[in-house]
Amino acid sequence: MGKTLFILAVAPLAAIAPAQAQSGGIQVAPVLVEMAPERGFASLRVRNGRAHAAAFEADVYAWRQIDGEDVLTPSDALLAAPGVFEIAPGAEQVVRLAAPSPDPNRELAFRLILRELPTQRRDGARLGFTLEMSLPVFVTPAGARAVLETRTEPRRLGTGLILTNAGAAHAQILSVSDMDAEALDAPRYLLAGGAAEIALPARTNAVRMRLSEASGSQTERIVHVTSGSRPSVR
Repeated sequence: MGKTLFILAVAPLAAIAPAQAQSGGIQVAPVLVEMAPERGFASLRVRNGRAHAAAFEADVYAWRQIDGEDVLTPSDALLAAPGVFEIAPGAEQVVRLAAPSPDPNRELAFRLILRELPTQRRDGARLGFTLEMSLPVFVTPAGARAVLETRTEPRRLGTGLILTNAGAAHAQILSVSDMDAEALDAPRYLLAGGAAEIALPARTNAVRMRLSEASGSQTERIVHVTSGSRPSVR
């Protein structure tokens, strides 16, 4: 059903995902979609703030994390309709999502990719691809939570902090910094069953992490980096 896409999971740190995003005159809301299995459906709105029409296709990918990488595979476990649409200037399109067979015990994670299609303007000019948006979609059973485990491993330059999510739902990593408030590169999300590594500079003694769970609750952790195989956490 098409090839698997591998995307590096490490991305710049960001705060909580905003309710909407705007790029090139196109607004999308929300940018993080969360669904309950008992409902099994959700929707988002795509608004065209440009002076000309914009056309898009919507593709769904199952989202996993393997060896610190995001792995996206085309999937029909989440349905998006319409799959192709055009939005007139100043208008908006509702894209409806449905998960016909949710997992009652474990969260399902997807990426909805909105790709802009070439369009023909009234003056005859043909506009090619200019925009692509990747939106996280989670179908989360009631009570499912993230369980974050940490350990350190020595590296040639510094130390690697290994994060593993042994829970049944994702954790959103809001920020990671050393105790001098220097931001560190980290994944934006850690999926259920996923793992990632954060490179720690030499002589890092402790790391502060701010996390948000699927339930919306936020926590802060201080990871003390020790010479042993496991750091202490509080």
